[in-house]
Amino acid sequence: MNLTFSAHALDRCFERGISLQLIADALFSGRLERYGDRYVVVHGRLKVVAERQCDVCVVVMAYRAVETSKKRMARKRRQQVRRFQRASRKESGIWW
Repeated sequence: MNLTFSAHALDRCFERGISLQLIADALFSGRLERYGDRYVVVHGRLKVVAERQCDVCVVVMAYRAVETSKKRMARKRRQQVRRFQRASRKESGIWW
């Protein structure tokens, strides 16, 4: 199967510092997910969006997913709970 890159994909890869060899490695060894008529290949933090046209694989976009730690997610969850509690106290008239 031939591999081609769209102009948008090439621009974003060079902008984000993602090598074309890294994208090829991701396509051959990553986890494949279907998204409509396109495919999303996940390889670590790297995500490659590609579509199949006849016998050609066209890379549409490539990006690195945001890495969130468990501590950061727990902190955000606590903040959301506190905001909700404050808002509910304010609505009920109990405000300290």
